[in-house]
Amino acid sequence: MVAPVRLEMIEAMRMIAPCSIAEIAVALDRSADTLYRHMEKLRAAQVVVVAGTRKSGRRTEQVYDLVADDFRVGFKDATPRAANKAYNETVQSILKIASRTARDSAAACQLIGIGDERNIVGKIEHAWLSRADFLALRDILMRAKQFMDRRKGARDGRLYLAAFLAMPVTRRRGARVRRSAGTKGTGAGASKTPSARKPRAAS
Repeated sequence: MVAPVRLEMIEAMRMIAPCSIAEIAVALDRSADTLYRHMEKLRAAQVVVVAGTRKSGRRTEQVYDLVADDFRVGFKDATPRAANKAYNETVQSILKIASRTARDSAAACQLIGIGDERNIVGKIEHAWLSRADFLALRDILMRAKQFMDRRKGARDGRLYLAAFLAMPVTRRRGARVRRSAGTKGTGAGASKTPSARKPRAAS
């Protein structure tokens, strides 16, 4: 279920369902023909159901609806490795959706980064968080999500994407997970402290 296009389909359906595949295609600016197999995957995962049929011109088309307004990936008898693989695939899908949105908006010269008309915000932050700190951050992000959820039914303004991520950092090159305050990286397992750089001469 974590393929980027399926996440996009779910997001579109959260705004317009019950709806047809043709309507989803319009919402995503994609060809309807490319969405049918993904819809079958969503149905097999019991995320989407057929809500009925309706006439569209001379054709009868199926109408689909979500089984719930929001979803959380669950695992039955999954190993930690399998669960983490799925979490990573979900994160990569979110990043791909955000990247495609940025690419398309930039190609159309629709992004404004300065001034009163600014319409894009992008930040990346690292900080040491306790468990309580992380839960507080998660609460902030969930409130932002709820703000976006309340706007899904509105058709005024402009369609925006907001992507939220927060996760622990794991260094892969042997760096220590945490260094005690006021201590240098000495002793077993510590990374070597680089020597101070000399100031560059002015040219």
